[in-house]
Amino acid sequence: MKFAENLRFLRKQNHISQNNLADYLGYKSFTTIQKWEDGSATPPYKVIVRIADFFAVETEELMHQSLSAKTKSEIPVLGFVRGGQPVFAEQQYTGLEHVFPDDARHSDCFYLEVVGDSMKNARILPKDLLYVKKQNYLNSGDIGVILLDDSEATVKRVIYKDDLMILQPENDDYQPVILTLEDQKKRNVQIIGKVLHNRIKF
Repeated sequence: MKFAENLRFLRKQNHISQNNLADYLGYKSFTTIQKWEDGSATPPYKVIVRIADFFAVETEELMHQSLSAKTKSEIPVLGFVRGGQPVFAEQQYTGLEHVFPDDARHSDCFYLEVVGDSMKNARILPKDLLYVKKQNYLNSGDIGVILLDDSEATVKRVIYKDDLMILQPENDDYQPVILTLEDQKKRNVQIIGKVLHNRIKF
């Protein structure tokens, strides 16, 4: 099993301390993570699933494949998107982030850094990096990046109901934005892309 090697690699690759990972998983001490990484202990399977989800890898990959040996690609981080009220969407290149081949197989993808907390119940938090596939449509229930008024971008769950387009937050402190067909035309609503996953940043 490659779990110990992969956990150490993924944690260091994402600049996450043993303490931070222990806190996220609900353990009191970093020594638990230390034991997993030196192979002297292994977490329960349900915790392995949480770790795989945290690092956006498949559980079987985490357990049985050498992730450090897999060829990685890099894609651009193209600025910021508001997880809250819409914010001015000036596309700007801010760097590169690596992706594994399973993600790299998606064409026309990029990262956006999250500002705001309106999607926190979907585990999208400030400073997280959203992995977005460029496309001009979303299915009802998808989380996507939407441009309003040619200048404001926001990340929301999109729900279609009759002729309405509802931009639904995942935080009870925020109200949904409800757009009629006329509103969509008047505000020149454009779908920028679909969020495939997000990379958590502490």
